[in-house]
Amino acid sequence: MAPNLQVGRGILAPYLAALPGTYVLVTQPDPLAAAEPGIAARATTVVEVTSLAEADLVALERSLPAADRVVGLGGGMTMDAAKYVAWRRGVPLVLAPSIVSVDAPVTNTIAVRRDGTVVYEGFIVAEAIVADLALIAQAPARLNRAGVGDLLSIHTGRHDWALAANAGTVAFDAAIDAEAALALEATYALADDVAAVTDHALGSILRLYAAVNTLLLRVGHAGPEEGSEHYFAYHAEAVAGRSFVHGELIGLGTALMAALQGNAPERVRGFLRRTGVAWRPAELGLDRATLTAILIGLPVFVRAAGLPHSIIDEADLSAPAVDRLIASLADAPAGAATTGGASP
Repeated sequence: MAPNLQVGRGILAPYLAALPGTYVLVTQPDPLAAAEPGIAARATTVVEVTSLAEADLVALERSLPAADRVVGLGGGMTMDAAKYVAWRRGVPLVLAPSIVSVDAPVTNTIAVRRDGTVVYEGFIVAEAIVADLALIAQAPARLNRAGVGDLLSIHTGRHDWALAANAGTVAFDAAIDAEAALALEATYALADDVAAVTDHALGSILRLYAAVNTLLLRVGHAGPEEGSEHYFAYHAEAVAGRSFVHGELIGLGTALMAALQGNAPERVRGFLRRTGVAWRPAELGLDRATLTAILIGLPVFVRAAGLPHSIIDEADLSAPAVDRLIASLADAPAGAATTGGASP
């Protein structure tokens, strides 16, 4: 089940040059500009992704000419779009992440937006994930630091999984949980490297993504890594009507949900501060009024979306309780308040 993950400096152009047949290149402007020019020159077609809305993905796939494989070069949006095209066509897929802000390069399902909500479509295993650290290191440090968000979420995901098991809605696997706990500890140990955006941090984040994805495939669901912190992120995008840097929003969600769970929230906040990840509401452009609306509306949102059982189904998220929850972020200075309300 382990993905074919290749990590190193200067490895992408030689890998693609050695591929037999033709490929379409799915990408975005910044990673395309940062990549070795021959990568685009050898492609049958180069297409830039602007949306993960389902209708846009359908149109994208239909617009592309036939080719022997699909190559995705870029961030999370590009990874999911390339996965979608290759899945629909049944052709081999090569993924070349240009940042490590999200675990999309190693996951097998495709995050599409349907009616403003994230849903997971299809299943595809990449022929190779080629992580060229020379390319990834050119991305903004803020985006690469955000990569720990989809690993830090194990902190709250495991807790929610245990709650769901106690509620009788899912089986619990102690061996998988123990392996997820080890991955979480490895993530916490990366704090200083993440702050400095070292090659060790970049490579370790990708390898941990891959290891965790293998755990999820073994257990058959995302419980060890995805829970209330991700549900918070999905609802935040729906309420705010825009996208965020995924790992940053998951960082905020993990800090909030750890507090709601009574699950060492100070450790989460300390790690986020130490890494330099932008996770505070003001850094994400979330004013207090919007954040309050997101949190108060979570119980209705998770029920309507049919999301797995989590702390959201058990905790008090009334207006007074949400005020207290937001106040739990007070030890993390939020900077200037954003327009529309006082920032927590």
